[in-house]
Amino acid sequence: MSVPAAHPTGYSNRSLPWISGILTGMVSGVVLGLFLKIIQLYTGEKVYTLLLNIDFVPGLPPTLPEWIEFSLHLFVSVFIGIFYLWWVRHSGHPMFKGILLGAGSSLLYIPLSQLSSRVPNLYDITAILYWVIGHLLFGIVLGLCGKYISAKKATHRS
Repeated sequence: MSVPAAHPTGYSNRSLPWISGILTGMVSGVVLGLFLKIIQLYTGEKVYTLLLNIDFVPGLPPTLPEWIEFSLHLFVSVFIGIFYLWWVRHSGHPMFKGILLGAGSSLLYIPLSQLSSRVPNLYDITAILYWVIGHLLFGIVLGLCGKYISAKKATHRS
């Protein structure tokens, strides 16, 4: 019986990229959160409130301390970061896939804007614009992290 050869990067293609995915999700999520918080502070558009909104989650109070709401946002970002790096590992194209995930996640504006009276409405074009820009920025940061990790892995293989 033959023993499978070790993957040159130290992980198999089937394993999840836990540590790098967690870091990628955290960095991307923090950038998105800070961007939307700054936008809300300077413009009054409640896009940061929308990002952290949990009004619709059964069993949770409608508002929690900001740090808990932000932690929930980062949890989702970490999940996306792990999935993203797994996806890139299997088929490449880190920038394209990062931007695709950012653009796709910006579509959450549609249902989220309907779930609370504390957030911008569905037809607030300015809020939508900031939301989409923020999520494209999230995707770009994902892509940059993915490119960096891919380049680092390639250097270690050489």
